[in-house]
Amino acid sequence: MTELKSRGVKMMPSKDNHHKISVLSQMGVAQGHNMCPDPGIPDRGRRKGSDFRRGATVHFSCDEGYELQGSKSISCLRVTDSYVGWSDDRPICRAPMCGGQLRGPNGIVASPNYPVQYDNNANCTWVITATDTTKVIKLTFEDFDLERGYDTLTVGDGAVVGDQKAVFHVLSGTTTPDLVVSTSHQMWLNFKTDDTSGSLGFKVSYE
Repeated sequence: MTELKSRGVKMMPSKDNHHKISVLSQMGVAQGHNMCPDPGIPDRGRRKGSDFRRGATVHFSCDEGYELQGSKSISCLRVTDSYVGWSDDRPICRAPMCGGQLRGPNGIVASPNYPVQYDNNANCTWVITATDTTKVIKLTFEDFDLERGYDTLTVGDGAVVGDQKAVFHVLSGTTTPDLVVSTSHQMWLNFKTDDTSGSLGFKVSYE
């Protein structure tokens, strides 16, 4: 038995075509005889392809620093004799698992699952190293939302994680921090959360 799914609605072959057409019409998952609805573009991502006719395929990818969760490609397929729908949901772009060694002239650091709520009991550490040892690192916060007083992002200078003498800031709450500049070609970030409800997290670019 073939299963067809379109934008979150699973359709199984059935003798009750009238019911299927009604559901499709209410959800807006199919329009007309040979045209699927616009699948949209994932937040922090891109779509290649603007042909939504039956038989067409569109492809998705994510911005630098994010990972695709879901199908890289979806196709417009026939669902009933009169309606068409996408073969799968539109994917989403999420920040990769927490922590790591980051090198390069620029990049992105984001909390786990960003832009979706981060996990409880997280303890993530990133060490950023500029490829040019004569350069300093600049952090620009684009989004910041942590549970105030319970979840924190500590930003420190150098590569010795946890060195209290090198700590620039211990950040929490919802106020977007100002620009942070290192004194060397290295900087570290440590993100810790407690065991209760979280928030949407943070996104910061470095250069």
